[in-house]
Amino acid sequence: MPMKNRLVVLFYAVLAGAAIAFGGLLFLLSKAFIPADSPVPSQLIGALLFPVGLLLVCYFKMNLYTGKIGMAFRNKKLDKKGLNVFEWLFWILLGNAIGAFAIGLIVFAFTQIDVNSAFSLAVFSAGEARAAPLEGMPIFEMSYKSILCGALVYAAIYFFNRLDAHFGKVIGVIIPIAFFVYCGFQHCVANMFYIAAGGAWGLSSFVHLLICILGNSLGALALDLFVKYE
Repeated sequence: MPMKNRLVVLFYAVLAGAAIAFGGLLFLLSKAFIPADSPVPSQLIGALLFPVGLLLVCYFKMNLYTGKIGMAFRNKKLDKKGLNVFEWLFWILLGNAIGAFAIGLIVFAFTQIDVNSAFSLAVFSAGEARAAPLEGMPIFEMSYKSILCGALVYAAIYFFNRLDAHFGKVIGVIIPIAFFVYCGFQHCVANMFYIAAGGAWGLSSFVHLLICILGNSLGALALDLFVKYE
């Protein structure tokens, strides 16, 4: 892949990582500032706000790994351009990581102003939950939550691409994405943001991300097989 093409792919991937981080930030803000006695749970409000990130990705045609992996191996545009699919996916994932971590580090710096604030505690809690997969969430649970997340992100992208009306596109993205967030499924790029924001980087969080990347990939590829032969 020519260097110019790499930089273009990387640029739109960095933007995608930042967009997903923005969705994660909205989720954390809802967790921090919506009262526990609210008639609508903060988890649900945060889940409904999180899809803003993917809508930005879709409308501005950014490169998101979990949105590309499912259809990558039958992408005719890549074949016509002579692009290697594995290298293409690598640069996308790298860019997503840069964008998500960059926004996460900015949020982490902000939490240091008052580490005991409601927002800081919500951020630290989200980071810690993704930093100890071996001691906390069992590997099996992490795996199936990552696989289901990958399938739901694929579904959201599929609906966005197939539906013509903007209302249908928006609803087609919001429903599956809000569902996976509300259920606590695991999204690798969002978790990159949570880990960086919570200052929870380390070997354990790296293992968590590897499991998430693999699970998201398997979920998207499995649903693509179903769609391909429907």
